[in-house]
Amino acid sequence: MDVGRHGCTSEVIVIKVAPARTGVPLKEVVNLYSFDEEHFGLQAIKIKRIYQQYHCKIAVIDANGLGTGLVDFLITDQTDPDTGEFLPNLGVYNDDEGKYKKFETEDTIPKAMYLMKANAPLNTEMYAYCQSQLNAGKIRFLIDENVAKNKLAGQAQSKRMTAGERAAYLQPYVMTSILREQMLNLIEETENLNIILKQATRKIKKDKFSASNKNNIRR
Repeated sequence: MDVGRHGCTSEVIVIKVAPARTGVPLKEVVNLYSFDEEHFGLQAIKIKRIYQQYHCKIAVIDANGLGTGLVDFLITDQTDPDTGEFLPNLGVYNDDEGKYKKFETEDTIPKAMYLMKANAPLNTEMYAYCQSQLNAGKIRFLIDENVAKNKLAGQAQSKRMTAGERAAYLQPYVMTSILREQMLNLIEETENLNIILKQATRKIKKDKFSASNKNNIRR
């Protein structure tokens, strides 16, 4: 998850990792989510819903800056306001200093969250790793939104769907197209031996790419 607030969206990418006997495992994008700016308590509820829905092994969270505020809610028990479901707190995997250990309870999901605190050297490692995995065909994305629309149009279920249901079904594919656009807009530069990815045009964001990068480097 790449955390955003105050005019910036939070981006979540769910990735399935297929174990490999040798070499690097295959990573497959399963779904993408985008949260408009809102209270971190509400964002934490959405993250916990996604975590439970996909039976995730771990949630990789951007814990720099704004992200620390979100983490405070993720380590706290909550109740889903829509369903009344109890949502337990997430334990921190890389809590080397024991900062979050004291907040754990009997309901804590242990080692459920990895806090990613990126800096220039780590960003360089992430960019290089992502590039090598893309070149090796080890990362698979969802199909383009136009391909998804055409496939859906040819299915009988499409005629029974409302406009809202059709939009919800196509949303992950629309976001995949946006992710691809963001990646194509990046220009690689070198600064003090570190790789810096800059946007060719500032009108196109790079938050979805940042979210995918954090998940890939953890694997």
